[in-house]
Order: sequence, then structure tokens, then C-alpha cells
Amino acid sequence: MSYDEPLAEYEIGSGALRGSRLTLFRTRLVHQGGEWMEVVPLAQLASVRIAFERDLRKLNWALALLIVALILGFSSAPLQSWIASLAAGVREHAGRESLDGALVATLGALGGLARLLVPLAVVAAGAAAALLAFFWLGSTSLTLCFAATERAYPVRGRDPYLTQFAQTVAAQLPASRSGQAG
Repeated sequence: MSYDEPLAEYEIGSGALRGSRLTLFRTRLVHQGGEWMEVVPLAQLASVRIAFERDLRKLNWALALLIVALILGFSSAPLQSWIASLAAGVREHAGRESLDGALVATLGALGGLARLLVPLAVVAAGAAAALLAFFWLGSTSLTLCFAATERAYPVRGRDPYLTQFAQTVAAQLPASRSGQAG
């Protein structure tokens, strides 16, 4: 094996870094995408961390949207019947005054808005389902830790190939520090 032959490669297939490639050599890790390249000397790394994580904010938003969907869905029919009964009462006691006609028209518009609560509830429930799916998928992150900072490479879902790549990088760290890499 030559000095510049790659030990491992990983193509990032999802997330913000989609389309870029991580390549491990004996003494360096190269992150390359489109028109740019980043080289990380392995001797500068303090540690390598790989983690599967789920974003709890997505779960919280999904639960909030689900509660909103339930409130909208269950309040639509009572609101419609209440507004219809108010409009019927106004029509029953109404004379030929324009104010009564305006009130009946306003109540009719409010009844129409109350009918829109069910489709809004369906949209909110769909958004909640999408957020729950993204929460469940989670993400796998490779994090390179330096003395004062760290660099993360996240991908969507549980990714065993990124885990294997991280293990290969971690196995290469002692060799790069002891001078055995050459």
C-alpha cells in the first residue's frame, strides 16, 4: 500500500453536506465537495465521536401541531352550529334594517370560516406526522474533536457505513501520533 492510497472513503448522501466525500489517508482526513476541499491532519485530532441522535424539538413541534389539529377538528362542528343558531335568531327577529342584514352576512362568513377548521386540522395533522417521521429517522453524526473546537458531519438516519468510517478514523489516530504512519 502506498503512502497516498486511501484507507477508507465515505460519500455523504444526505443532509447539508450531501454530495461531498470524506477520504481517510494515513496521516490526514480529506473532506471534498464540488469546488472546495478541507484537509484535517490526524495528528491535530483529540478524538472522534460517532452518535445517532434524535432532535427532540421536532417531537415537541409535532405534539404541539397534533394538539392544535385536535382542537381545530373538535371545535369546528360546535362553532358551526352555534353560529348557525345565532344567524337563525337574528333572521327571526330581524326587520328590514340594514344592520340586521349585515349581522346575518357576518355570521354567514364566520360559519364559512368555522367550516375551514377541519381542513386546517388535517393540514396540521399532516405536518405533525411529517415531523414525527423526521424525529424517528434521526441522524448519525461524525464529529472530529480538536483541542479547542469540533467539526461535525451529520447525515439523516442511522448509518452503519458512517459508523464504520469513524471506527477506521479512530483506529488511525494512534498511528498518526506515534510517527508510525510514514
